[in-house]
Amino acid sequence: MKKITKISFKIHSYLGLIFGVLYLFFGISGALLVFQKEIEYFNNPPMHYCAKGSNSISLNEMYHKVSERYPEARQIMLHTFPRNTCDSYEFMIYNYQDNVAHNYLYCCMVDPYSGEIIKEGDFSSFHSPFFRWLYLAHYSLLIDKPGRLITAIAAIALLINLITGVIIYRKKIFTTLIFKEKLNRKSARTFNSSLHRAIGVWTLMLNFILFFTGFWMNKSLFLPAEWEITPQKEQHYKVKANIDQVIKNAKEIRNFNPIAVKIANDKNTEIVVSGEFSDTKNPLYFGKGSDVYYDRDSGNWLKTIRIEEKTFSDRFYWMMKQLHRGDYDNIFIKILYVFAGFSPAILSITGFFLWKRKGRKQRD
Repeated sequence: MKKITKISFKIHSYLGLIFGVLYLFFGISGALLVFQKEIEYFNNPPMHYCAKGSNSISLNEMYHKVSERYPEARQIMLHTFPRNTCDSYEFMIYNYQDNVAHNYLYCCMVDPYSGEIIKEGDFSSFHSPFFRWLYLAHYSLLIDKPGRLITAIAAIALLINLITGVIIYRKKIFTTLIFKEKLNRKSARTFNSSLHRAIGVWTLMLNFILFFTGFWMNKSLFLPAEWEITPQKEQHYKVKANIDQVIKNAKEIRNFNPIAVKIANDKNTEIVVSGEFSDTKNPLYFGKGSDVYYDRDSGNWLKTIRIEEKTFSDRFYWMMKQLHRGDYDNIFIKILYVFAGFSPAILSITGFFLWKRKGRKQRD
């Protein structure tokens, strides 16, 4: 067992050194993204505040305005409905890519009274709202498919780090969990070592969930088909259906809460209203897991596919996505996710100091 522990320690150290900066970045950015809405609404009110007027423009007019603004988009999605009567509507624009590393996401926020575009920008640019940039950096390191592959590899590396960490600290896991292993402040080395062990043990399961789900969301990047560029179809094709009527019809579906509207820029793809059903039992099915389809020309209802009716692979992927984001209206769950999010950063820093201290001791 000593040999296995020694090998595990080497693997643990090398992976930590190679991927430590990424652990640090993913941990901090992920923790911030958990409270994205709260921070953004508090810190940047102009983006979410409109002077309330006597008249407002329709969603259909907004869609056509955004469509005119982005004629080469392959899909326009109403990403966020206003949280109150003075908030803006946010559209997410999906453009075609020139290459696999090219960003395709844009945001466009529209004033519902004046119809003016309040804020817009490429997700990879600082001209867009900060959290759109941070989302893209966290998700793909701003280089789309190559970046997503790197994040998947980094997730695998951290999972191996967790496994090797269990092997290294196996004798002290239980005592650490019940707080019998105290922080040793005798020296900088002993303090870093005991803090590294404590944080690693206390956040073991949460980090396993976060990085396994992060890997699962990007595992398709290991397949050649995922690297193919989506061929460009019709440009500037607008749907004939009235978007306001489509949303009105969706809201009339029993127990259904619309969250987003996806409008593809081609003649053969239906309008999709995504949301959740209030009678859904599994909390991991909440969010935009269920879809209602409407004809893009007539606006007539075509079909409803609840998350419970989707294939196991689709349901599992959605659960992984929900577990990874921690997007729940529960402050305690969010704080737990933030704590778990910052833990890889702390582990990276303490691990680096332990390695540096060990290298200095060997040289001496």
